[in-house]
Amino acid sequence: MAVDESLLESAASQEVCSLRWYRWDQPTISLGYFQKNEAEDQNDTWKNLPRVRRLSGGGAILHHHELTYSFAVPASHPLSRSLPDLYLTIHQPLIDVLSAHDLQVEFRGTSITVKSEPFLCFGRGDERDLVFDGHKILGSAQRRRRGAIVQHGSLLLLTSEYAPHFPGLLNQFGQTSLYNETFLTQLTEEFSEAISRAIGLPLQSQNLTDEELSLATRLEKEKYTQVSWTSRKK
Repeated sequence: MAVDESLLESAASQEVCSLRWYRWDQPTISLGYFQKNEAEDQNDTWKNLPRVRRLSGGGAILHHHELTYSFAVPASHPLSRSLPDLYLTIHQPLIDVLSAHDLQVEFRGTSITVKSEPFLCFGRGDERDLVFDGHKILGSAQRRRRGAIVQHGSLLLLTSEYAPHFPGLLNQFGQTSLYNETFLTQLTEEFSEAISRAIGLPLQSQNLTDEELSLATRLEKEKYTQVSWTSRKK
């Protein structure tokens, strides 16, 4: 989360566009920026999992057997002018890549409105979600800063024992054996290349700059590991 905020800052101040894919070393809940972190949001299956608050909005995500991405785009890029278009532009290449692996998903097409939003993101429904057979397998959320935008998304690949009511994409296709290091690496490379073509910018693999790493380290210490940040109420 600290790295993602650092990349957003680079987008805002240096006009750098970045795409990052990562996984989590243990099951973790990331709270949406505006979410409360209160007792009524606890569930016996996930209440003891570690939590972090991310910069983007939306519902909480249970990161377990999935791929997480962050995409930061500067205010100077045309995609920053329309938040809905940014969702579509990033999600369509994912549909295309998954389809090439015979994993057919589509946009939900309609939003689901309820009186009280479920705590977990995958219990919510937006028209730009990616779904298979009505089950959400990818959702994203955004945050704007000085015209730049960071967009977070989570691709649910396997069902988590902490949220068994949300079926993973590979479970639904009977392809759970694909969840391995080789396939996940291939998938992220293909996703990145497809997104690069969609946004019209060349793909360059590189590490964080010294400035980005320094800011991420400071944000982690002063913000993202602090109880006051994770537990605050909006």
